[in-house]
Amino acid sequence: MGLGAEGGEDESIDIQIRIAQIDKEFNDILNTVTAENPESLLTDPRIEVLMTEKRTLESKLAEYSAAEQHRRNAMSRLDNIFTVLDGMKNHPLTFDNEIIRKILQCVVVEAKDRIKVVFIGGLEVESEVEW
Repeated sequence: MGLGAEGGEDESIDIQIRIAQIDKEFNDILNTVTAENPESLLTDPRIEVLMTEKRTLESKLAEYSAAEQHRRNAMSRLDNIFTVLDGMKNHPLTFDNEIIRKILQCVVVEAKDRIKVVFIGGLEVESEVEW
């Protein structure tokens, strides 16, 4: 099961570095503004380009963060499942009609030696039946 980065390599470090560079460039531009030329801040074409790039990078960084959180959540759920399964290794399972009714949608007899079990949620499992 692949739980790593779906879209390729995580570039979050590179994005954070570029955002820091953009912030430095913007501060350098702000430092050039003086009382004699306050309108230079409004007329500098680099500001819009830098801010647009920064917004794009911050959006991408948020996507990486969300994907990483999703991966962590999935791994946590898997760890919980494996812990429960390990705990059940030496305990015999008993048939519980109520649980079966909650997880099974239907059982389809396809042939005298083949059945299909359909679980709630759409998962289907086909199996050979021995007589």
